[in-house]
Amino acid sequence: MMSRVLVAVPGIAVILAAVYFGGPVFAAFALVVGLAALYEFYALAQVPRHLQWAGYATALLAVVLAWAASPAERALLLALAAGLILSAIAALTMEDREGITGRVAMILMGAMYIALPAGILVLTRDLPDGAGAIVNLLVGVWVFDTASYFSGRLWGRRKIAPRTSPNKTWEGFVGGLIGGTAAVWFAGLYMDWISWWQSIVIGLAICLAAYVGDLFESMIKRDVGVKDSGTILGGHGGVLDRFDSLLFASLAGYFLTTWMVF
Repeated sequence: MMSRVLVAVPGIAVILAAVYFGGPVFAAFALVVGLAALYEFYALAQVPRHLQWAGYATALLAVVLAWAASPAERALLLALAAGLILSAIAALTMEDREGITGRVAMILMGAMYIALPAGILVLTRDLPDGAGAIVNLLVGVWVFDTASYFSGRLWGRRKIAPRTSPNKTWEGFVGGLIGGTAAVWFAGLYMDWISWWQSIVIGLAICLAAYVGDLFESMIKRDVGVKDSGTILGGHGGVLDRFDSLLFASLAGYFLTTWMVF
């Protein structure tokens, strides 16, 4: 617990500072997180190092173009298209072609799984009220995760995904969904750019997407037989372990916010 606290407190401070300053500071933060998470994913998927550069280049393009180019959404699409071409080039330059189709598929999966959400986070921060939109994401994910844990510990009986994550229960899921959605709604009361009902809808979507993201990463780790994606964050595991929920939640948060509010 102490190691978790020692990592969490400065980690939260860094995240909030990046959100506050926005611009290149937030883009740099998203890039560092994206590259670290991508490194861990490629290690889990056992992608050869000679192919990984295409995924890292895609993540770099996704974040930089999302921040610097205009229109930003089209620039992000360009980054993903470039990633497809770069993955093909990486594969064609490999001497060992055994299982190359599966290896390239893992590069592209990493781009969709991590590089795309990293770019989406930058797009979210650059919205007219982007800092508030990012706060909604963080509040929803953090409170959902915390409420799910304690609800599951207190009342959990029925397993929700025993083959993927045996400790998760329906009671924990419902408790997290209520707590996370209520937290986003409460945060929205202090934001003049979003209505109460929009906060509820967006909060609900963020929590649902976060849960899918958490389960998805758990499935990957169970498939390869590891407990954590890495050890860089001590008791918290790896970067992917800490940001797995946010990856999926960022997609739901951005597209619903732009559709319903802006």
